[in-house]
Amino acid sequence: MLSSYLNFRFDVQGKPINGFCMRIQDDFHETYAVIVDGYHSFCVWLDSTSTWRSSKHTSVEPTVLEQIISRITSVEPS
Repeated sequence: MLSSYLNFRFDVQGKPINGFCMRIQDDFHETYAVIVDGYHSFCVWLDSTSTWRSSKHTSVEPTVLEQIISRITSVEPS
């Protein structure tokens, strides 16, 4: 899991996606603030059932969200 901060850059269907994630303090869930160029910021979190959730008004495409979560979960703790 991501320890605190992660820059990311990838393409989805030929569209470049740039941004970063930052772990934020949450007493109940593993939570990350996500900032993506050209989109409103949003949060993602791992709930008590080990399911990734995102903010109600997340405006990124589902494939972009999947790529971001994949990058968060693939980073080894430091």
